[in-house]
Amino acid sequence: MSYIVFARKYRPQTFDDVVGQPHITTTLKNAIAQSRVAHAYLFAGPRGVGKTTTARVLAKALNCEKGPTPTPCNTCASCKEITQGSSLDILEIDGASNRGIEEIRSLRENAQFSPSKGRFKVYIIDEVHMLSGDAFNALLKTLEEPPPHLKFIFATTHPHKVPATILSRCQRFDFRRIATKDIADNLKAIANDEKLNIKDEALGLIARYSDGSLRDAQVILDQIASFTQGKVDSGDVAKILGIVDDEILFGLSAAISGRDPVRALTIIDRLMNDGKDVVQVILELIEHFRDISITKISAELDALIDAGPDKIKRYAAQGAHFTIEEILYIIYTLSNTIDFVRKSSLARIPFEAALVKLTRCGGILPVAEIMKRLEALESGTVDNKPSRPSGTASHQPLATSHEPRATSDQPPLSADLSFEAPGAKAEATSDERLATDDPPPPVSENGSNLDEILSSWTKVVNYIRGRKISVASYLGEGSPVSLEAGTLTISFPKEHQFHKEVLDTLDNRRLIEEGINKALGLEMRVILTLVEPARMNGRMPQASGGGTAGDLAAEGGAKPDESDPIVKAALEMFGGKIAVDKNAKGGKR
Repeated sequence: MSYIVFARKYRPQTFDDVVGQPHITTTLKNAIAQSRVAHAYLFAGPRGVGKTTTARVLAKALNCEKGPTPTPCNTCASCKEITQGSSLDILEIDGASNRGIEEIRSLRENAQFSPSKGRFKVYIIDEVHMLSGDAFNALLKTLEEPPPHLKFIFATTHPHKVPATILSRCQRFDFRRIATKDIADNLKAIANDEKLNIKDEALGLIARYSDGSLRDAQVILDQIASFTQGKVDSGDVAKILGIVDDEILFGLSAAISGRDPVRALTIIDRLMNDGKDVVQVILELIEHFRDISITKISAELDALIDAGPDKIKRYAAQGAHFTIEEILYIIYTLSNTIDFVRKSSLARIPFEAALVKLTRCGGILPVAEIMKRLEALESGTVDNKPSRPSGTASHQPLATSHEPRATSDQPPLSADLSFEAPGAKAEATSDERLATDDPPPPVSENGSNLDEILSSWTKVVNYIRGRKISVASYLGEGSPVSLEAGTLTISFPKEHQFHKEVLDTLDNRRLIEEGINKALGLEMRVILTLVEPARMNGRMPQASGGGTAGDLAAEGGAKPDESDPIVKAALEMFGGKIAVDKNAKGGKR
């Protein structure tokens, strides 16, 4: 007798034998027991999860000599024929090979005939989504009004490719990926029956590698049994499947936590020499860090890790060297590396670059920590030693803070949002003013005093300059001299009577009051007066060119600034030029 592979030899023969699909088998058994069997079913799901097997069991349950029954006997002639695939009433059709309209027309014509032996004629069409549009259309009428002896069971891995007109005429069952534990238990039962000496770690490794497909797991077990002659350990499984050994994964993660790029590149070189697939290595490294992150979150989630208690302890020990943010960063970096590897003809280089990046970068700070440090920077109380969450590695963080601290002799900077024109010069400070024996300046109701207004007067002039440059030029010749009851008095020397009269209009006074409000945040009225220069207490304002008219007159031979708006306007009006008598004392002009 020829050898039968495990996937066929241990194929389920009853609903109870089907692994990992209780939501489907229970429904079908109840439907048979209650005589509520539909005329068409659609079984959808990944490969190797039991779609075609369940279809055969259903056909067997319907045609069993003791049925229809939820538990076929597997001893009668009908059950044996279906098991062997020789029944004339159960027709399995490959949708990929018989996808044309002619094959479906032939099927529809044969479907009208009664079954030869059993109660029902059952058509099992595998990969039904491969049928052409015309073939689906040819099935519609038969699915709508089938003969009472006819049953259809469609199986597909791509249900979204099946037309909605077909889906609406079928009862749909979605098969799930089989849990790793269920696959491992099934493999263990097969190993015991076949007298295989295989460790549980090896079975778990096969189950994880099969990705939810029981058929794939059984095929792998069959292959490994032949390779090892009946004695199997996890190393044999890793060698056959090309799986990366656990020690390699722990070595790579240790190189990342230890900031050791030399060790990481050495491990990669060994993997390449062993012929490992780069994409497979990266995927397993991602899963490795996923398991580490699970142990970091909570010990109650250990059931989510497909590993023994000793290995889970190793995950937890290595997780102490990482923060959750660092693990997430590593996973995202490795995930992006897969795209580069698939696009590159040199798969090794992107992988090496990613590992060098991960081993040389610093720690990843949590967002909350970054926000805390930004707030400290704004308040001027930055701590040069950044805090790190408990249980993290002692390696250098991503960026060390070098922000200056606020000291007692260096007050923190304050934000100045007032308007400041380019080139504007600050007002003279209080110790540069004359008349030091003057009485203290008056304080207004809103807490402002005259010295504060004088120190910020340039801001007022600059604000007005942005609105009306002529008003700002004339205002520069005057100076605030008193502040009483919310009224600011601005005085001009008598030689600048023209400037005072130009400004002493309703619109210009309102503009000056608006400038004081916007630049200084003060509400007050403005009064313009003329005084003798000696009575201005030395509070002469700075002109835009850097000095007052009186200052210019007092400077020995100093030439007025021709860029001054007033001087420029006068020169243009009279067509003159500035002349300086160098021989005259005091620089008379």
